[in-house]
Amino acid sequence: MIDTRQLAVPEQMLQHWQKTVDLIAEIAEIPASLVMRVHEQQIEVFATSHSDGNPYPVNEMANLNTGLYCETVIQTRQELLVPNALTDQDWNQNPDIELGMISYYGLPLNWPDGQPFGTLCMLDGKENHYNRRSKELLARFRETLEADLKILYQQHQLILNNQQLEQRVKQRTVELEKLNHRLASEIDRRNAAESVLEHNRRFDPLTGLPNRASLTDTLGNMIQHYASSRQQLAVICLGPRNFKSVNHSYGHMIGDELLKALGQRLQSGLTIEHSVARGNGDEFLILLPCAAATDAAMQLLQQLTQRLSPAFEIDHHQISLSFNAGIAVAPTDSTEPLALLQKASAAMAVSKEQDQPYCFFSQQTQAELDKRYQLESYMVDALRNSELSVHYQPVVSVQSRQIIGAEALLRWNNPQLGTIGPEQFIAIAEKTGQINEIGNFVLRSAIQQAKQWQDRLGRPFSIAINISPIQISDPRLVQQIDQLLRCYDLDPRSLELEVTEGVLLQDSYQAEIVLRQLRDLHIRVSLDDFGTGYSSLSYLQKYAFDTLKIDRSFITDSHSNAQDRELARAIIALARKLNLKVIAEGVETEQHHRFIQQENCDYGQGYWYGVPVPADTFDADYIGSSRTAH
Repeated sequence: MIDTRQLAVPEQMLQHWQKTVDLIAEIAEIPASLVMRVHEQQIEVFATSHSDGNPYPVNEMANLNTGLYCETVIQTRQELLVPNALTDQDWNQNPDIELGMISYYGLPLNWPDGQPFGTLCMLDGKENHYNRRSKELLARFRETLEADLKILYQQHQLILNNQQLEQRVKQRTVELEKLNHRLASEIDRRNAAESVLEHNRRFDPLTGLPNRASLTDTLGNMIQHYASSRQQLAVICLGPRNFKSVNHSYGHMIGDELLKALGQRLQSGLTIEHSVARGNGDEFLILLPCAAATDAAMQLLQQLTQRLSPAFEIDHHQISLSFNAGIAVAPTDSTEPLALLQKASAAMAVSKEQDQPYCFFSQQTQAELDKRYQLESYMVDALRNSELSVHYQPVVSVQSRQIIGAEALLRWNNPQLGTIGPEQFIAIAEKTGQINEIGNFVLRSAIQQAKQWQDRLGRPFSIAINISPIQISDPRLVQQIDQLLRCYDLDPRSLELEVTEGVLLQDSYQAEIVLRQLRDLHIRVSLDDFGTGYSSLSYLQKYAFDTLKIDRSFITDSHSNAQDRELARAIIALARKLNLKVIAEGVETEQHHRFIQQENCDYGQGYWYGVPVPADTFDADYIGSSRTAH
């Protein structure tokens, strides 16, 4: 059993708790919000809100068995509400009254094994019954803090498990050495080793399923068997659509357990006529002999979708998956085992790109692949051949209609292919590893241009630049941005970096470090496409953003879709409460403009204000005349 009293809360997590109690005190409009930690004989003020009238300094200790509010919460493991201790016979002698705190509401904080950590509480100097909203707020933040405690606990548990494993490995090593001495002959040892090697060569060690090499042999035999008949053979490549986010959210250990459970569920859903194996990474391969491959493969995929749709329970986590599949058919697509597997995998890749549940390999699929390979080959020299350029779209103050800045947008014009949209080439640049070099080009160009326009206007001019997940993972990113700002003498507060939920999902730990470093440099950060992801609200609590960008989908139909209109209003109100600026994207009509103007949105961006244009055009249209949009 872990002695949780010895577990230290890391500084980074403690800073997050500090923001939590500050936010509770601000929203609930109370003088004190605390995280208390219990010790053997005392209880400690572990985190205390930086709010006016808070009489509790951090790390202050109080003896137990003195009738404290929090001690009762810990003992009873239940919430405690004291609206007014002065009029309550049970609490009118409470020590906190001397500090002016006469009302209290607190919840217990526990480690995942049930041991108490302490409490999360609110206190007020006046009578306070703490309304339902305040209680729900405290309960929501308690879930967040207990999730942090679970992470600490599991990390320590992992350390203990590793130590125990090392001990067992040592013990097992000794046993094996003794066993080896008792083996009768070198032949027996060699045969045993060869058996293990043969099994590992043909079976995946994680799932226990046949591996890709084993399935390739099976596929070759089946192709020969059906060569003289009219029987077809479908190869299905199946993979979870969102598995990368599972690894990032829950860790690779949970990801491995999920793959094992997925393999078991797949195998139980197939009959003896099917062969299933694990392919590369999160791919699973299925062989399906059939008379009509198209109908049989679609029918099987429908059955598998129903079987795989219930959530997987892994280590008390409920994880739901959606899937993509690619299908290749012998002898139509090929009679070579490796070619069939490659084409099924390629068809699955296309299904992911097109956001379709499945895709049959076809000439169109091959054309899509050829086009992607062609883009990759041209992309290699695009920057060196000056085919990439930065365009600028104005960002406008909604109330004054003054242009306050611009967003830098990358464009590619290839002599052979013409204009290629960012939605086509950005993913390729990330895949080929060119995104960091291209990202530095955009940063340098935009920062230099922003400085020139700022000097000409004689007033602040903001420049917004998108940052990809690959750039965030580059440990040199912040240093490079700092050097560029110094080189062109641009005020860091004039730079705003836009990140999406995908950036935060890629590596939340690294993202938190980078965003904190950017904050230290006074560089502003905005959360782009807000409202479209699953976890955006939690990001506002975890990361310090300056701006929210309302996704264009909420603005486009705001005049005809009441739900989109109310969601946009709610996002603006939420930003106001959190002291964040709001930019509405996709403003394409005067009706859109009037709507966000009425809702007191800070800034707007869209074709109604101006389309993305090269720097010289932007200079002539917006800087030289210093005019406002529309």
